[in-house]
Amino acid sequence: MSTTKSTSHATLKNRDTSVMKGIDKHMTSSFTIAGTPYTPAELKALFQSHITAIEASDALRKSLADSVQNVKAVGATVNEAYLLLRGGLITQYGRKANAVLNDFGMEIPKVTGPQTVEAKALAKAKRAATRAARHTMGSVQKKAVTGNVIAVTTTPVIEGAPVPSTAPVTPEPPAGTRTQVG
Repeated sequence: MSTTKSTSHATLKNRDTSVMKGIDKHMTSSFTIAGTPYTPAELKALFQSHITAIEASDALRKSLADSVQNVKAVGATVNEAYLLLRGGLITQYGRKANAVLNDFGMEIPKVTGPQTVEAKALAKAKRAATRAARHTMGSVQKKAVTGNVIAVTTTPVIEGAPVPSTAPVTPEPPAGTRTQVG
C-alpha cells in the first residue's frame, strides 16, 4: 500500500472533489481496488467521507481554539476577582485571620520583617555569585565591553600572480586581562 505525503486539508479536499468529478465523468461500471470491487457511487461515497471527516476535524479545531481563548479570558477575570477578594478579606479580618482565609482556601500573607545585617550581606553575596555564574552584566557594564583591533593588513590580489602567504597576526592582550585556553 502506498502512502501519501502530508498535505493541507484544503489540498486534500480539492483532490477528493476532483476525483469525484472524474468518477462522474468517466466511470460507468464497477472498479476493483486492491481486490475489492467498488461501484461509482461507492467510490464517490468513500472520497466524500474523507471530505466530511476533514470538515468535522476543522470545526472541532476551531471550537477548541475558541474554547481555549474563552478559558483565558474568564480565567483573567476570575483571577482578578480572587486577588481582590483576598485583599478584602485581609482588610476586613486582619492579616492573621488564618481560620477565615482557610475557609476560602487561601493562606495568610507571609510576614516579612526587618532583615538583619547578616541576612542582607548574605543575600547580596548570593546575588553577586549568581550574576558571576550566569555571566550577566548590567547596561553600564555592557557599554564598557568593546572590541580591540590592533592592526589590519590587506594584500591586493592580482590576477595570475601567486598570492604570498603570511602568518596571521595575533594581537597581544592588554595588560591585566586573562586569556582562556581551550
